[in-house]
Amino acid sequence: MDEVIGTLFGRWYVTLFGLTFFWCAVRQLGWRKTLTYFGVSLVVGLLFENGSVKYGFPYTHYRFNEALRGDEIFVGDVPLMVPMSYCFMGYFAFAMGRLLASGPRRTRGRFVWAEYGLGVMLAVWALWILDPVSRLGHEFYLGRLFAYDGPGFWFGLPLGSQLGFALTSLILVGLLTWLAREDPDVPVRGLREHPHLTALITYHAQVFHLAIVAFVVGADTIGGAAFLMWIPAAMITAVQWMSAAKPQGQVLDPVDEGRRHALHGAGSLD
Repeated sequence: MDEVIGTLFGRWYVTLFGLTFFWCAVRQLGWRKTLTYFGVSLVVGLLFENGSVKYGFPYTHYRFNEALRGDEIFVGDVPLMVPMSYCFMGYFAFAMGRLLASGPRRTRGRFVWAEYGLGVMLAVWALWILDPVSRLGHEFYLGRLFAYDGPGFWFGLPLGSQLGFALTSLILVGLLTWLAREDPDVPVRGLREHPHLTALITYHAQVFHLAIVAFVVGADTIGGAAFLMWIPAAMITAVQWMSAAKPQGQVLDPVDEGRRHALHGAGSLD
């Protein structure tokens, strides 16, 4: 019982994000598909995490803090809360990828590959902040959780760990893309009424609360990297969305009408 309490309440952030995942996913996919995805993500997480600890695949070699045994549930050599987090990390990236591909006034993008590719990119992108800060868990509420065996180019993380999670993201986001392949493209009045707004907020919450933690514990470079990666992408997205929101078929004022005729006239001379 102590291990169950330690997993559910000691890792309260995993429980909170997990409940948010279920609330969002069930509304979109229904219970059957949500549980299918959750089961697959849990199995993938258990296999890949234990495979890395024992054999170095797919995330290279690392180890979890053995002192956590008895305080929370372990499956093999891995705390259960780690593979449990795969479900919401994959889903929030998938849903946000769809939102970026569709814009705030539609529920589907024009191309499935764009939704899928953005989802995979966002899942890996989040890990570029989550893992480096999590390695400093002894400095905040996470506690000493894991350590990699070898040096790495990204704040101590080996390139193989990032490539390994890219493989994981391809699987999880791919599964969600397939499960949600028949979702209709529905017009939406705006971002505040978009079905993926909660996923958008939660994706940012899981990344930026750790980015802020990085500043608090003195890891300014990691925290700064998070914002340096995010700000340009956010600005580009905001401009694109505002441009797409311009009303279609609007009547031009005389100045714009004159410019339009001038443009066409210039083109005809060519």
